[in-house]
Amino acid sequence: MAKRVTIHDVAALAGVSRQTVSRALNDMDDISSETKKRVLEASAKLGYRPSRFARNLVARQKTRALGFVVASFRNPYYTEIAGDLLGCAASRGWQVVMASSESEGESAALRMLASQVDVFVGHFMSPETQLEKARGGIPMVVLEPPARMERTHSVELDLRSGIEEAIQALRAKGARSLGMIDSGYSLRSSPIYVPSQRRRDFEELIGPGRPKAVVVGEESISGGSRAFIELIRAHPHLDAVLVFNDLMAIGAVQGAHTLGVRVPDQVRILGIDGLSLGEAVHPTLSTISLDRQAIAARALDVVDALAAADFADVAPIRHVVRLRLLWRESA
Repeated sequence: MAKRVTIHDVAALAGVSRQTVSRALNDMDDISSETKKRVLEASAKLGYRPSRFARNLVARQKTRALGFVVASFRNPYYTEIAGDLLGCAASRGWQVVMASSESEGESAALRMLASQVDVFVGHFMSPETQLEKARGGIPMVVLEPPARMERTHSVELDLRSGIEEAIQALRAKGARSLGMIDSGYSLRSSPIYVPSQRRRDFEELIGPGRPKAVVVGEESISGGSRAFIELIRAHPHLDAVLVFNDLMAIGAVQGAHTLGVRVPDQVRILGIDGLSLGEAVHPTLSTISLDRQAIAARALDVVDALAAADFADVAPIRHVVRLRLLWRESA
């Protein structure tokens, strides 16, 4: 029995996305005549006939849509950046369809959104082979790390320079013994802990020959609290602690209160994110602040560029966003 020709086969032959094939076959006017001709020729060559359901679905789709995938909306960083992304997307005429990978994983989230969106945007942590299979040929904009897959673009964070600046500033404030709390996120999907890039940068930047005082905690307020208590009990000489993110750093402040450690007099605590929630703790949280509005704007710059190219294969687009130190009271 011959294999049924799918819209993905047509997209592969024409060198465009599945969404572009749908637009061409439904005679929509937001793609070039050259691209439309290429799609129609590929469709005719393969003998592809779209289903009535697919035609009706595309006919109802009046605007372009991007799929935003996050690890968990329980983490306020993702809710805050989602708000910035929604505002930026709306100003540029894009709808945003969001999904969390918390319950069933990133692959399931991608497959769920694949029939509804033109491009994916998000913080993706699964192996590239899994992402490649799940996204169905739809282009992807990765936030934070560099992109390595085909049809994948990136908005990267210059975290290393932010961490380097933070270490220098903490030492200028009198800190002599620095430690870190890293995220154990990788332990959710694998029993083997994989150090984050933030930890690797920290350990390299504090200098060779210095003791590495690092513990791993759960990405939550309570996880940050437990990790801080573990860290200080193991290394009571520490006078500054960098924490993987603000949520865990807020927990670290709570852990200091539990131990009776004065912040910042005895130990300075510095998070990474720049959450507004950091203003709600005492002392207020100092942090390496991510420019979420710039991240959202650069991501939409990539999405607009892909749309202008009819979502065809284009050279990888890469933007880098710098961070800034936000000094409050904890450091």
